[in-house]
Amino acid sequence: MGDYIDTEKGIPTGTVSWRRTSDTSIPSRSKITGSYVNPAFSKSEAMLNGFEEAIVLTADGHVSEGSAENLFMVRDGVLITPSVSDDILEGITRAGIMEIAKYLDIPVKERQIDRSELYIADEIFLCGTGAQVSPVASVDHRSVGDGHVGPIAKKISRTYFDAVRGRLDAFRHWVTPIYTSE
Repeated sequence: MGDYIDTEKGIPTGTVSWRRTSDTSIPSRSKITGSYVNPAFSKSEAMLNGFEEAIVLTADGHVSEGSAENLFMVRDGVLITPSVSDDILEGITRAGIMEIAKYLDIPVKERQIDRSELYIADEIFLCGTGAQVSPVASVDHRSVGDGHVGPIAKKISRTYFDAVRGRLDAFRHWVTPIYTSE
């Protein structure tokens, strides 16, 4: 199927004017068909503004997620992700990334993230079923770190791809072997 968004070099992202649908309007924790309009508008706006992906904020201006991905940022060696109360989808890939971080002894903190924190983050990446692990090179035309994939995103990405391909015993519970008959 190929990559939904780039998983190697890092992508340019931009915050958009659309806000993440509030849990009081449509439950954020569910994949409800009608709620897909919100990410579609967000992605379209980002692309019209020259970005490959959107960063969507909550109604009160905190970071929620990408148009169809969960978001992680790294500051001082700590992996930070918006809390479940920030209108995010509690994604299976997000949970997997947190499991990988524990396996790699990378501390994880769930908390609100201010938009301006993205501008000073050491690293940022998006994750999801389609996005897999996709590093962010810039936000709103500002480089993230040195503008290249950072060491923590690289390590998590490598571990993720090994895990989903059944190469790591610690993550065998993630995969179901498919055998062919000869």
